[in-house]
Amino acid sequence: MATLVLTAVGSAIGGPIGGAIGGAIGRQIDAEIFAPPARQGSRLKELAVQTSSYGSQIPAIFGAMRVAGTVIWSTDLIEERTKSGGGKGRPATVNYSYRVSLAVALSSRPIARVGRIWADGNLIRGVQGDFKIDVQMRVHEGHENQQPDPLLASAEALGQCPAHRGIAYVIFEDLQLAEFGNRIPSLTFEIFEREGPLALSALLNMVSKGDIASQSALEIGGFAVAGTSVREAVAPILETCPLELIMCDSHLVIRDIGMTQDFVHSIDIAVEENGRALEKAKHVLPPAANIPVHVALRYYDAERDYQAGIQQSGSDPSGRADMRLELPAVLSAETAKAFVEAKDSDVRYARQFWSGSAAASTRAYQPGDHVRTADNRKWQISEIEVGLGTTYIKAKALPKHLAISASGSAAGRHVPSVDQPIGQTRILALELPLVSGGDPDKPALAVFAAGTEAGWKRAALSLSTDDQWSDIGTTALPVVIGNTQNAMAAHHPFLLDEASALDILLLNAAMVLATRDTTPLAADAPIFWIDGEFVRVGCIVALGGKSYRLSRFSRGLAASAIYAPAHAVGAQIVLIDASATLIISENMYQVGQSVILEAQGLGDATPLTTVIVAEGLAITPLPPVHGRVTKDDSGNFDLFWKRRSRLDLGWVDGVDQAQAEDQESYRVGLYIDDQMLREWTATENHLRISASEMASIGAQPNNVVVFKIQQIGRFALSDPLTFGLS
Repeated sequence: MATLVLTAVGSAIGGPIGGAIGGAIGRQIDAEIFAPPARQGSRLKELAVQTSSYGSQIPAIFGAMRVAGTVIWSTDLIEERTKSGGGKGRPATVNYSYRVSLAVALSSRPIARVGRIWADGNLIRGVQGDFKIDVQMRVHEGHENQQPDPLLASAEALGQCPAHRGIAYVIFEDLQLAEFGNRIPSLTFEIFEREGPLALSALLNMVSKGDIASQSALEIGGFAVAGTSVREAVAPILETCPLELIMCDSHLVIRDIGMTQDFVHSIDIAVEENGRALEKAKHVLPPAANIPVHVALRYYDAERDYQAGIQQSGSDPSGRADMRLELPAVLSAETAKAFVEAKDSDVRYARQFWSGSAAASTRAYQPGDHVRTADNRKWQISEIEVGLGTTYIKAKALPKHLAISASGSAAGRHVPSVDQPIGQTRILALELPLVSGGDPDKPALAVFAAGTEAGWKRAALSLSTDDQWSDIGTTALPVVIGNTQNAMAAHHPFLLDEASALDILLLNAAMVLATRDTTPLAADAPIFWIDGEFVRVGCIVALGGKSYRLSRFSRGLAASAIYAPAHAVGAQIVLIDASATLIISENMYQVGQSVILEAQGLGDATPLTTVIVAEGLAITPLPPVHGRVTKDDSGNFDLFWKRRSRLDLGWVDGVDQAQAEDQESYRVGLYIDDQMLREWTATENHLRISASEMASIGAQPNNVVVFKIQQIGRFALSDPLTFGLS
């Protein structure tokens, strides 16, 4: 008597490949009969970590998949030193940066295109193909006419660079590593071998090179094929998906479980063979302990950027074990739930067996055939032994109805990397007065930048004075910038502006302002720059979208000229925020020079240029205010004024403004008909001029007598406060 099982069938029709397929299918149909070696095919974790080990396997990708890839070539870290500044007695600054070029293999078969790319889990290339970092990338799709990459060819000996035909890979040229802690990040790639869903029938046929015919209507998003044999490649599919194997005209055919079979045997039970009594047919029920409580399936979730997802079948209180499956395929939550419910139903029925001897039939019994017993139940043959006039059959039960339902499926919560367009750069250079926390000994030439779209992050910045250009790094975080939507009237700078209300529209939707309803004199009141004027704002109301309304203003802050001008519709407005402020090193320019700045972001075709004259506002005292002169009965003159501080700390009740200078000191000049005739130095905000001293000056009654008071600072004199004799 000969025993025929699926492993033998596979070898008979397909050689070693067929035998491997047969072994895998044998395990899928009846794990209790066969015990094949442990599978070494692809697992989900193998696609999560980028490798660079020599000899590591490169999976073959079908459909759409997210892969880490294998580094097949790389330069060493390339260090660059950039010296900026220096000259005219100023020290130079040396900046260090690192970059690398590398090649990453993605698939051991051709692909159609590369989609999104992540670095350390953060999106660096969007769905539109726009990079969020500064890098050059080339894609080699892996076709047989593929030519060597020019970068690899330049690094290898002449004629020694492989073209890597049949391998899809990408080249990153000059990948800047500053964003990744000066190390090569872990890269993952969304790749498309084709567009649209992947039919399992086509996948199995391609993987088996035509040895498996498939009649399945099932579709998946993508699949990663790995392993040392066809068996290892297809085993995860056969273990997980609701499929069955049959023999049809000496060919292996896989089709969906529950599909009506063209031919069903009716078994005629044999009771003896050559006068020997045969074992009676029997129906074996499995122990409850062998029935799994539930089936769990791990897969790549299409709705969660290909992260590993899990779906589980319903619980059975009579069961004792769990069945955990892995499928390196891209599925929707609905499809994965349908697979796991179908698998749960299948394993419950498949653990019921029928065995018995059948009389010879006009059609030979084959493993995979469906047969019907006298009680009208259907079974699938898993093993046969052919005798002289009978055939011993062992078969598993088929479900009467295989319900494939995705009810109750959910992909789970997912917080994806934001894929936002970058837009174009907008740049503004301002000379700031000294604000809280600044260095009173240094000027404050500041650069603010933002983008027209929410995906903008930074821009590369260059500076020129005297026609000498220097790279000075990148801009700071995006600033909140916008334009006024209505006009704003002029106002007295010494009075709070409670009447004005200013509607503004911010540049992009990612910009937000914190709402508030306080006084503009509060120390934490935000400061805005509006077309040349610095303003504190007490009230901010969100109007929805990118629109806000500002009111309660303290105007004309830290201005050399005491004025609060009118502003037209469309005036530029910027929030002065320390985190969004790039202060240019004072070593890069001198007070009085014109400074040219160029900025270029990832979305800019050409650099943007702006010019500013460094006037040294932050190191120049502010002019005093509230000047007046009185004359007593003896003819003495008393001059009074109020000091202003360039340390803008807001209003503090009962406390004088902090002194930014080494000492309080003023130069007081007396002018007659625009000609200075006398000068004094005062160390407080008061000066007495005696009657005799005024008489010695020789002022006539028709002369115009004017006093000009300037605060003496560490580096410069303030603009004068001018007032005359009344």
